[in-house]
Amino acid sequence: MPNLYRNSGYLPMPPACATYIQMVYQSATSYSLDLIELPSHSILTALGGNLRVSDEGYIQNASFFYGGETSLVQTFRAAGVNEFYFTASTVPAPCEPGSTALSLFRPVLGKMDSLGAMLQMKRYVVEPAVCYGVPGGLEVTADKGALTWGRDRNFFALRVDSALEPVWSKQVVAPGGFNFIKELPGGDLLAGINLDSAGAVVARMDADGNFLWVKSYIRPKGFVHDALIESDSSFIITGVTDTSGLNFFQTLLSTFQPKLFMMKLNGDGEVQWCRGWINSTYRWYTGTPSRIVRTLDDSYALLATLGMPANNLEYRPILMKTDANGDTLWTRSVGANGYIYMARTLLPYSDGGYMFSGIVQGDLPGGNTGLCYIMKTDSLGHFGCQEQHYPMQTLDLFPMDSSLTLTVVDGLATGTSIFVNDSIVDPDLFIEYDACTFATSLPPRMERRPPMSIRPNPNTGRFTVVFPDPLMAESYYSVYDTMGKLLYQRPLPAGQETEEVDLSRFGPGTYEINFTSPDGVCHERVVVE
Repeated sequence: MPNLYRNSGYLPMPPACATYIQMVYQSATSYSLDLIELPSHSILTALGGNLRVSDEGYIQNASFFYGGETSLVQTFRAAGVNEFYFTASTVPAPCEPGSTALSLFRPVLGKMDSLGAMLQMKRYVVEPAVCYGVPGGLEVTADKGALTWGRDRNFFALRVDSALEPVWSKQVVAPGGFNFIKELPGGDLLAGINLDSAGAVVARMDADGNFLWVKSYIRPKGFVHDALIESDSSFIITGVTDTSGLNFFQTLLSTFQPKLFMMKLNGDGEVQWCRGWINSTYRWYTGTPSRIVRTLDDSYALLATLGMPANNLEYRPILMKTDANGDTLWTRSVGANGYIYMARTLLPYSDGGYMFSGIVQGDLPGGNTGLCYIMKTDSLGHFGCQEQHYPMQTLDLFPMDSSLTLTVVDGLATGTSIFVNDSIVDPDLFIEYDACTFATSLPPRMERRPPMSIRPNPNTGRFTVVFPDPLMAESYYSVYDTMGKLLYQRPLPAGQETEEVDLSRFGPGTYEINFTSPDGVCHERVVVE
């Protein structure tokens, strides 16, 4: 299946000018807070509905569905041109007849278009019964089917074909659950599993969900979070070396010093290298998983949540870029004093910046104590305001793998179509707030012209930067290479309309031109051939 959208490899043409986004939304939330960049550069996300957000963070369209005794969209993935898989669940009911001790949630899978119109939905009954069948993740497969798995340590997985008909279901008899399942070239599956006392577990399965090998790393309390599949059949795995079940009222033990890790495994699960990161003051918040994505220059970007020093409570999002060997290139953070932030989903945006979502808590507008946010950086991870820095110490870790055997029960899944009503919602019902101030809701933003263009592009190293209007104030531009190294800066006087640039001495490659003025920072990529 071709990769169609940005979080599955599709690269739209970059917008004319990169912009920062730091928005907080008066809305409900979803499980994943997923972000998908559409070819128009707007963002598809789920915040109390199916929303399309402009590349400046403003809600353009909103919709939701009702009926069918089904919850709202929780996570989604691109499946085709204007077609997206999503997960949901049925509303709770007694798990067993006459029982009120447990609630029954059945998994729901569906397809919708980019405006949130429902194309198809099915709920699934799985035998042996899965009581808490709320899906926790989603993977679109090469045959345009899908995989989903249980949330919150409910150890089941379900595969469907392109018509949403069940292909197989599996239940694992163990105290744990899947954290991710990803399809490998050739059809095998890579699974990240968290098991009590077994550490971070990675498994390889065949296309039918049968385990080929299962290996444990970083025992006894390591957790695995996310993975990237490399072109050489290796895997990049992220997670934490320790976890805690304490609530935020309880004081963490001094021995609890978890490290965020990135580990490379070959196709047989053997460790090639492993890096760890720790801050001298704050501890990682392990209640929310880290995320890893491949950047536009084939490096890696990680998103994780730094926690409080003494309590099991989130504090700040940490955005980090590394090279292909896991060596740190830079780390960034953001946050206002008096507020705490949880990071959730990471998206490399087509202009080279990084977009991520999460939840901010504190004294927020409208009497709220917690709201969703979306933030977007420039290509070097910088924010438009409230940028913070928490130095990270890098360590080499040496985890040993240990083989495990898991007991699997084949299930029988039956899908039943659900019919719901679509509803278009006035976007004004969802209020946007400026995360730099939290003070007022934002007025609609007028369309603005890109402040610069590059002609020609690509070029031989000599090109012209053109400003559509004479510069109103003194500004400057900066040139960076693909690794984010500053090559040089030059001032731009007020009134200037063009600037001649010569990069031929640096050789062929892709460079970034940052234009900085009192209005903010704009970015353009230039290709030197």
